[in-house]
Amino acid sequence: MIVFLAITFWSVISLKVMLSFVDKDQIYKYYQIISAKYYENIESDQVSDTNPGILSSQSLYDVKSYKLDFSFDIQQKKIIGTVNMNSESLSDTLSFIYIDLAGNMNVNSVKLNGMEISHFRVDDYIAADTKGKLKLNESFDIRIVYEGIPENKGFDSFSIKKFDDEPAIYTLSEPNHAKTWWPCKDVMTDKADAEIIITVPEKLTAVSNGLLINVSDNKNGSKTFHWKTSYPTATYLVSLAIGKYDKWTDTYTSMDGKIQMPVEYYTYPYLTEKAKYDWKNTVEMLKFFSDYIGEYPFINEKYGMATFGWVGGAMEHQTISSMGYTLVTGNGKYEDIVVHELVHQWFGDAVTPATWKDIWLNEGFASYGEAMWVEHTKGKEALKNFMKKNDYSFFMGTVYDPEGFIFGPTVYKKGSWCLHMLRGVTGDSLFRQIIRTYYDEYKYKNADTYQFQKICEDITGNDLNYFFNQWIFTGTGRPEYSYSWKYEKVQASDDLYKVDLFLKQNQDDLEVYSMPLRILFKTNTGDEEITVFNDSRSQQISHSVKGIPLDVIIDNDNWVLKKIKKEENN
Repeated sequence: MIVFLAITFWSVISLKVMLSFVDKDQIYKYYQIISAKYYENIESDQVSDTNPGILSSQSLYDVKSYKLDFSFDIQQKKIIGTVNMNSESLSDTLSFIYIDLAGNMNVNSVKLNGMEISHFRVDDYIAADTKGKLKLNESFDIRIVYEGIPENKGFDSFSIKKFDDEPAIYTLSEPNHAKTWWPCKDVMTDKADAEIIITVPEKLTAVSNGLLINVSDNKNGSKTFHWKTSYPTATYLVSLAIGKYDKWTDTYTSMDGKIQMPVEYYTYPYLTEKAKYDWKNTVEMLKFFSDYIGEYPFINEKYGMATFGWVGGAMEHQTISSMGYTLVTGNGKYEDIVVHELVHQWFGDAVTPATWKDIWLNEGFASYGEAMWVEHTKGKEALKNFMKKNDYSFFMGTVYDPEGFIFGPTVYKKGSWCLHMLRGVTGDSLFRQIIRTYYDEYKYKNADTYQFQKICEDITGNDLNYFFNQWIFTGTGRPEYSYSWKYEKVQASDDLYKVDLFLKQNQDDLEVYSMPLRILFKTNTGDEEITVFNDSRSQQISHSVKGIPLDVIIDNDNWVLKKIKKEENN
């Protein structure tokens, strides 16, 4: 997930996209370096600095909406903010309201329902003392006035740079860095509506989530932009993208033909013409994925893209993806990233993972969306080749609950392969039904991998434990097949031949990978393909074909992540 121009080593798409390729053997060397140096505290369950007691206390209230009001001292790179957090008490023992905010930020005041209350700091939290005044199911409003210079953490949590000789302010909070620049309950299972009010110098445009309600000229050299989203939003998906922007707009028509939704583009002026080419297929992408998955989840607001100052990646902020300026080339080179961020609007934004253990439900799904778009626009052979490109020959760890640095190629590339293989197991029709059902059932909610597995099993009527255990939960490798074959003529027949196929698995990580395998028999009269279920270390498969056998090919269409070696025929 992380991108450093000094160490560009893989092309993991999205927030997390590498722009250069090097020898694959070096990927894992740098992978370990980055894991240790930059993200040693990001584990897939919770970050290591999370206080379990505080996390438990935060579960005693539910945030319903935020109202965020920001201005900036650009020269000092300071943010000045007021945040109103409207919540509901889930207990009559809510003595302290713990709110995430980085310890270097200065809190000027905290009010509960309009009344100043005492508060104190516990590391990166504000503890607001309720004095026992809140009851079960009571609504309350916390208002925090604060300021400070956000410390840039993670990928680029809060930055101020310059583009086209004007300031550019932007944020990227994934996975847990919203607290570096605004007070919130930084727990992704507590999604809330948000109003974002941003005051900036008059030459700048401030872009954020949802719909633009109003732009006010303050008559003092500044403007205020008022954005609002009425869809539940995880804190890491709240966005600021501010700069000297050109803007243009397309229109997407909803599947039922009733809604004309704006598709908005914001670019630094020197990139505008290039972006118009690179992003020209966005509406067609919206049509394709809405048809395949279900209507675009934020149809009553917008979809958009805005360039931002991150060097080598993009981020799927809800309704407004932030696109790294180096990804705009004017030749469509990074269209797969445009696809990736769009698919995240369904998987990641509308359906948000329950824990960081489930991050593949974001990244694997968005990565497979790239493959689906290639298939849609270029055909089956292009899909086959695309999946080959996404096979790095070796992936570290498990797809679920990845170790250490949680945004590596195992989550992206192998995660997409897991969906591709699931499609191979279920067939196209059931796979599409699975994707649509999963989206529909968990839209605007959170989901985990076990819930996704249950939907797969409910739709297919099959126990898929074998598949999820070996590919997602437990297995760290892939089947390593070797095979040979021989044939003999069937007596009393002019053109029938019996083929014996001898298949072995040789991998170390699991005794057996159980998978359906398509076997193609090529003969002098044509081709024939059958499917067998391979569930043993060594297996003999016999099949009769018409015509003299010329070759046997296993998984010709590349539905299984594997290594394979053909041995000399017996």
